[in-house]
Amino acid sequence: MMRIRGFVTQAAVLAFVLLSVAGCIVIDGDGWSGQAKSERTVELQHPMQSGSTLAVSTASGSIDVMGADTDQVQVTATIQARAGTEQEAQELAEQVEIRFQEAGDKLIVKADRPNNLHWRRSISISYVITVPRQTHVDCDSASGSLKLRDLTGNVNAHTASGSVAGAQIKGFVRLRSSSGSVHCENVSGGDVDLDTASGGVRLSDASDVGTCRAHSSSGSVRVQHVQADVIRMDSGSGGVTAEDVNCSHLNARSGSGHVSVAFAPSAPNNVAVDLGTGSGGINITMPPTFAGRVDLSVASGSVHIEQPVTVQGDIGKRHISGTIGEGTGSLSAHTGSGSIDVR
Repeated sequence: MMRIRGFVTQAAVLAFVLLSVAGCIVIDGDGWSGQAKSERTVELQHPMQSGSTLAVSTASGSIDVMGADTDQVQVTATIQARAGTEQEAQELAEQVEIRFQEAGDKLIVKADRPNNLHWRRSISISYVITVPRQTHVDCDSASGSLKLRDLTGNVNAHTASGSVAGAQIKGFVRLRSSSGSVHCENVSGGDVDLDTASGGVRLSDASDVGTCRAHSSSGSVRVQHVQADVIRMDSGSGGVTAEDVNCSHLNARSGSGHVSVAFAPSAPNNVAVDLGTGSGGINITMPPTFAGRVDLSVASGSVHIEQPVTVQGDIGKRHISGTIGEGTGSLSAHTGSGSIDVR
């Protein structure tokens, strides 16, 4: 694969660029009292080698990246400027330049913005980007949603405020939001790391995954139809749910919320499971052939094992410790307030 080397000047980059601009001006009535808004669209195109990295960021605005059968990157940038008058808003939007910058095998989408910005003179830039399907992506927004799909490569996406969604990705995936939901589906072939400080996290239809991590500081966490080596799930405040999962190690915890785990029938009989919640019930459906150590306890509540198994060890209303069958698996579950139900 050819590698793009060095930095190019702005003039050289423009030789590859197809640029079209469309604009409109409206008086804004959505809470920005007395401000005018001007919107301008810029379209650019640049050759891109399969397997390269695309980097794009915006201080305010959304980013949507999609893979396709192409040998070029196509960018549509929507520039929205706000100012005190129509003329000021239009002039502000016209001062923004969108361009490409090359750095080794990385292609960067750059936005040159004016310096005289403040709360009454602002610029928002949103991107819709098509790249070769085999592309690594690194994107960031300070305020705006992120979407990434149909990609074969490593994906790293972060927003400080907004939702993040990924789909049909083969490779390492890291999706993060400081305030917003994080959703991911149909991924394979690498580790998956989903994280939000405030919002729900959901992962579905993942296979051939190494380590899967799903975390929310405040919100629910749900993992469905996932095959991985290791699954780690936790929520500071919210329910944690795993459905139809197949792994060798699973850790699920909630500071305050229920924990529910259901293994696929094909999950290994020696799976190691560690579950806990400060306040909430725990429901577990183990693999049908599970065998190994069992340690279940509640501070306030009860413990039930519904499946017909032989348990050796101490049995009490709030604590069961012993073994199920003969095997090297393990099941540990503890709750401060709630019941534990094992099936």
